[in-house]
Amino acid sequence: MLLPCILFGLGLLLFVVYISVTGQAGASRLFEAPATELKTVQLLYGTLPRFVVALVAGALLGLSTTLMQQGLGNPLAEPGTIGLLSSSRLAVACTLIFLPGFTGSVAVPVLGGSLLALVIVLGLSMRWGLSPLFLILHGLVFAMLCDAVTSMLILSHYDELADLLLWQSGSLVQDNWQVAQTLTVCLVALTGIILLLKKPLTLLDLDDAAVASLGLSPTAARLAAVGLAAVAAAVVTAQIGLLAFVGLAGAALARLCGARRFTHRMALSGFLSAALLLLTDQSVQLAEGLMAIPAGTITALFAAPVLLILLHSGRTGAKKGRVLNVNVPARIRATPGMLFGVFVVLMITVILSLTVGRTPDGFTWTTANTFFELLPWRWPRAAGALSAGGMIALSGYLMQRMTGNPLASPELIGVSSGATLVMLPVIALLPPLGRTQTMVIAATGALLFLVLALRLARRSNYAPEKLLLTGLAITALSGSLLSAAIYFGDVRVTRLIGWLSGSTYAVSSREALTSLAVLLAVLAVLPLTRRWLSMLPLGEAVATSVGIEIKRARFVLIVLVAVLTGTATVIIGPVTFVGLVVPHLVRLMGVRRPLAQAAGSMLAGAALMTASDWIGRIIAFPWEVPAGLVASVVGALFYGLTARRGRR
Repeated sequence: MLLPCILFGLGLLLFVVYISVTGQAGASRLFEAPATELKTVQLLYGTLPRFVVALVAGALLGLSTTLMQQGLGNPLAEPGTIGLLSSSRLAVACTLIFLPGFTGSVAVPVLGGSLLALVIVLGLSMRWGLSPLFLILHGLVFAMLCDAVTSMLILSHYDELADLLLWQSGSLVQDNWQVAQTLTVCLVALTGIILLLKKPLTLLDLDDAAVASLGLSPTAARLAAVGLAAVAAAVVTAQIGLLAFVGLAGAALARLCGARRFTHRMALSGFLSAALLLLTDQSVQLAEGLMAIPAGTITALFAAPVLLILLHSGRTGAKKGRVLNVNVPARIRATPGMLFGVFVVLMITVILSLTVGRTPDGFTWTTANTFFELLPWRWPRAAGALSAGGMIALSGYLMQRMTGNPLASPELIGVSSGATLVMLPVIALLPPLGRTQTMVIAATGALLFLVLALRLARRSNYAPEKLLLTGLAITALSGSLLSAAIYFGDVRVTRLIGWLSGSTYAVSSREALTSLAVLLAVLAVLPLTRRWLSMLPLGEAVATSVGIEIKRARFVLIVLVAVLTGTATVIIGPVTFVGLVVPHLVRLMGVRRPLAQAAGSMLAGAALMTASDWIGRIIAFPWEVPAGLVASVVGALFYGLTARRGRR
């Protein structure tokens, strides 16, 4: 089976090469007639270097992705999965802002950011024995944190980050041979190292016990594979920018062609990824006559739907990973005082939000005379943050109970990214809309992608990998389109970035009252779902044996999640971390009963968002930091504590 696969890959590659060469007017004229000096320079220093860069970069991405998949034991993994690309993007942004005189190559911050992300994610995952599932989870959470900080920097330093916005879009345009030479040396070195480590890397196809019985440390082999993949991906990213899913698509096609052994997958994925990137570059060049489209956008447009199709078809072959299990230490026992304590914290944050502000002279405490003057301005924001935080946390809790998967949450499965995909054409094609119209459209997009993600995950019984990687595909697609919009210099996108950050500055009193009413209505309905919430996490067989109608229970819970998520999105936009982290924090407090966990999640989420909104208003006065971005940073810290308290 190997020979037909390799022949297929070589044939496809040679076919694309033929199209690439014959499609270049300069190249054809060079063979047909004596070329002028300008045409020769264009061919030798523009066309041919670009051709080589596309081939070599594609091959490197294919090899890097296959190494990552071998190390993580997950055929849907790639370097971006563990946060390397987001960390590199943040490192470049920080360099441009805080080191404006830096004259070195962008490769320095990219490599530094990638290595830092690798150390952090691997460090968090060591407690779990480098479990493939936990590597992906920690990487996605770290990527969300980096993206939140980068969004803060873009909002506050938009003009200074013009180079970042151009670089992150990805481009294969060349005017010399330097990039081609660098990538070629990297490809040769990586190939040599893979050949030297072929045996230990191949053994990773076995389980850890079998690998250890053969005298090989599975942890060391995984670290080697992931480290090599990270360095190779960082080199490509530093040279040509962010290119999403090229290696993942090539590796997936290699599996579909029948490549099963590690060496076979490496060879074929390298060939196919090179051909795919070259084909993508040809599409970009054909489109340049109409408009300049970044290569990174085209790769995401091609590859993200492929990943979603593979997830839906069930042909990914992903191994079942362990589910996150946050055990509560024996000494922690839930008491009514714990929930009351969370309620007290919520009240304190509300009081601070309404009474403490900041002026050019410093912090001020609202007096009795000014309190009622400021109240109409402050209470809608506080109420909007409170209700949105409570709704997102409660929706995350309901999703985790409904699917039996503690990794489920609106932000991780692409709900906010779905809203972005819907909003981009609305902003670009329609005349300016009012706030209510805009928010309703965004909420509709969020709900559509919520249903899509749950439908895809249902085929795999809500497996953690499928939920996470569905969200990754949607997020990468929306991020690439957003980068393209920024690349074209559309100033309207800055408004979208502000909304995506979860801002409460425009919440009206009517919207605040509506959101509070929706939250209270859902809380009133929840006691009727207590039996479902208790039985569904135990599996369909157990739930059915005690008389629960699975379809009806899931339908009702999905409706509740949709109402909560849609309303929160309408009020303040997408919010990350709250739906994922808050339910785990409530479990760590020892709260075990379903309804008590629901109440605790709602109160803790409300407190987190209210505090984040207040901190965002005062921390960078006179500018404001959106509450959603602050919640992402605070939520990331709490997530780290949650991960440390979890046990295998």
